[in-house]
Amino acid sequence: MNESQSATKHTSQIRPKEKRAIELSRAHGVPAAAQGNPAIHSPRYLFRAWGEIADRLRDAKTCALLLDFDGTLVKLRRRPWEVRVPQRTKRLLERLARHPRLFVAIVSGRRCQDLQTRIGVNALRFIGLHGAERDDKKMKISRAAAGILARAQRGARQQISSLRGMRIEDKGMSFAVHYREASPPVARAAKSHLLNVVAPEQKTLRILDGAMVWEVLPDEICGKGGAVRELLGELPRGTPAIYIGDDGTDESAFRALDDQITIRVGKPQGSAAKYYLRDPGEVIRFLLRLEAELA
Repeated sequence: MNESQSATKHTSQIRPKEKRAIELSRAHGVPAAAQGNPAIHSPRYLFRAWGEIADRLRDAKTCALLLDFDGTLVKLRRRPWEVRVPQRTKRLLERLARHPRLFVAIVSGRRCQDLQTRIGVNALRFIGLHGAERDDKKMKISRAAAGILARAQRGARQQISSLRGMRIEDKGMSFAVHYREASPPVARAAKSHLLNVVAPEQKTLRILDGAMVWEVLPDEICGKGGAVRELLGELPRGTPAIYIGDDGTDESAFRALDDQITIRVGKPQGSAAKYYLRDPGEVIRFLLRLEAELA
């Protein structure tokens, strides 16, 4: 049996517990449009709505600028570990982070140390692992959750690691299954395997659908939505926030900040964000314009 035939076989035999896991994955990781969430609408192209955004920021003493990393500040790469941040982007982030009217944080599924090393801007704040890490602080998940996560990761490695183009990344308090280098049939087979592994642990674990990656993490980790709400609670009351992200893992932040300036990068369909930008290049253009507006 070849790789494609094997993939078709796996994806056509989804058992009831896998179906429940699919529901779990959709509930936590996919934009709520698929579930008929009334918060979903058609985001507007940001540069056509610049006037209303500028009006909101003009009189603010401080503004929170919250940025995803992969697919937002930098282009997605087939190999995430090869991502490099251009020097002009680093210099821009340095200026923004030191601006007296801005509080700037990177909110990512990557670990904080990885982000700090790649970006190299000390004035930035970092939230990693979907809220589990914050600068140099790490939350602790329960021993029971850690054991269940480890068991799920072992199962995923046994069933997925041998599939061509698949890669499993251990993040400590979570793990990621990357399929950027896999063919569509292989990716479908891998997803079926992953759902099968996670289904028995659905009361403890959830799956987030990212850009060519599935993130498996304990429910004890709040996700980006909870993380940004907690962060804003520490800033002066009424501080406007801008959140920019590019995939399903950012949707919880868009929903949590439904009264703020939320921006989806890439295809805007099915997003809770109010505005959209086409690609990381337009994100940089927006940040330059924001810097000029606040000057």
